[in-house]
Amino acid sequence: MVVAMKKLEQIEEIEKRLPGLDCGSCGSPSCRAMAEDIVRGDAKEMDCIFKLRDKVTSLAEQMVELTNNNKQGE
Repeated sequence: MVVAMKKLEQIEEIEKRLPGLDCGSCGSPSCRAMAEDIVRGDAKEMDCIFKLRDKVTSLAEQMVELTNNNKQGE
């Protein structure tokens, strides 16, 4: 029972971080189902196309910042 409650808490935490659009792009029918898949170990948060897009955008911004910092140091 304790393990089940812990998993339910994990599902709810992960679901809050997902966009809540239930688009199915990740292969799961809803963000809730995606969160359940993540807790079971069948999926990762980056399987969500919106989470992946945010990560790629962040990495691109970091690369631009590093490039600009390197140019200023020359």
